Amino acid sequence: MCSTNYKGGLLMDTPNKKNYHHGDLRKTLIHVGIELISESGASSLDLRKVARIAGVSHAAPYRHFADKKALIAAISEEGFNLLAIEMEQAISMKANSAHEQLRGMGHAYVQFAITNPSLVREMFSGLTIEREAYPSLYDISKKLFNMIETVVIIGQEKGNIKKSDSNELTCAIWSMMHGTAILIIENQLKPVTMQINGIEHITQVCMDSLILGLGAS
Repeated sequence: MCSTNYKGGLLMDTPNKKNYHHGDLRKTLIHVGIELISESGASSLDLRKVARIAGVSHAAPYRHFADKKALIAAISEEGFNLLAIEMEQAISMKANSAHEQLRGMGHAYVQFAITNPSLVREMFSGLTIEREAYPSLYDISKKLFNMIETVVIIGQEKGNIKKSDSNELTCAIWSMMHGTAILIIENQLKPVTMQINGIEHITQVCMDSLILGLGAS
């Protein structure tokens, strides 16, 4: 099995069945699922294959996941958790400037997508809107939104961001971050991204354009 770009810290090297520890079978199954998605997309994912790679019985995954969709929801939730960590680090490194925090978050978002393209595609496949079926997935996606909105509100209080509806501004910011990331991982911004530091440059241009529009009025 090919190594994955997954940054969760447990699957950085190419694993095989003997590498897995089943003290937390649910987490193991999620990690195996992420690796399979990273290799060949969600269409390649099924619970029997995940069980085989993890070295457990075919019935074992059903103790934690009712079906493939439930496993994908858990994988997406893990992705949002990892992205939230990256975003929190970006915020903490630029604690004194809302604009710099937004720039840092934009770069962190894009880098996460580049490192984990298949995972990011699955995170935004639509399961987050099924709130009753997957409440914890919805909650973590909402946490990411709230992180961005908190930066906006504090920036407004300091006079760095215009006094406008913070929810709407957050929607615009997330749209810019996500749109930039998706266009990059789908190779839609070539030849710009093929230049030296091209990805960092176009991300900076996008975030600077957004921040200019957010300026205090």
